[in-house]
Amino acid sequence: MTRLHVSATSHWPNYLPEYVARELGYYEAEGLEFSRSAPDDWTQVLRDLEGGTADVVLGGLWVPAMYHGRGREYRAFAQLNARNPKALVTREPVADFDWKDLEGKIVLAPGAGGTAPFVHTAGLMRAAGVDMSKVRWVRDLSGSMLTELFLGGMGDALVTDLVNAQFLEHRRQAFVAVRHDRAGGLMPNSVYYTTDDVLARDDQVVQRFYRALQNAYDWLKAHEAAELTDLLAREWPSLDTGVLVSIVDDLRASGIWDDLRISEDGYGEWMRILVEDGLLDESPAYDDLVCNDMVLP
Repeated sequence: MTRLHVSATSHWPNYLPEYVARELGYYEAEGLEFSRSAPDDWTQVLRDLEGGTADVVLGGLWVPAMYHGRGREYRAFAQLNARNPKALVTREPVADFDWKDLEGKIVLAPGAGGTAPFVHTAGLMRAAGVDMSKVRWVRDLSGSMLTELFLGGMGDALVTDLVNAQFLEHRRQAFVAVRHDRAGGLMPNSVYYTTDDVLARDDQVVQRFYRALQNAYDWLKAHEAAELTDLLAREWPSLDTGVLVSIVDDLRASGIWDDLRISEDGYGEWMRILVEDGLLDESPAYDDLVCNDMVLP
């Protein structure tokens, strides 16, 4: 068996194919001894990769993009989320929401786990013609803290992940006004990346890992979430499993797990937003950051 450890920026249901591959024995079938960790400080994932504790990182593509040409080179080889599983919620239901409705409002956007919740939201708002000078932001705090503050009365809208958004709506505490997966189209939100040295290993550990994930993707396309009830209850015991099953089926239908390959169109649009927001000077060429040839014969 070949060891493969993933250091991930979180442990959450939108990463489900990774758990399905473990549950159904797809890693073992590839001769992989799979393990994963999700450190409290997400930046630990980079230290894990550089120190050899991890072989692969699961996180945002913006990290390899920002480091490209600035001291570290990483290559993404698969997207676990082909769309951004985020949503903007409000305290009351909003019919016919328009991004311009946020002008004159205060929006809470978490940032302790990464920059995408704010940057992607802001990019969609600019594309919709929002006067950004009229929107006030509360940023850079954890999602759990901002959710608690929002429920306590702070701000007018909250950017959160789709799972949390749908649980808030289920409890009638907040209501989904717009979903990033629908409004934003293709966007490689969570990707697997590593170093060229790992990609070039003779044992093809990354390629075997990719094939196990592809099998999990294929299984999820053919089976409903109810068949994963035990897995969901075991991995996320604090969440209502019945509600979570319906949320997972919604994620299956959303296109978030349609394709492991990183879309060039989605890549281009995400890089455009990152440049627009000042995180990048210019968009790295697709082939500089992405290795999309992972399937073994």
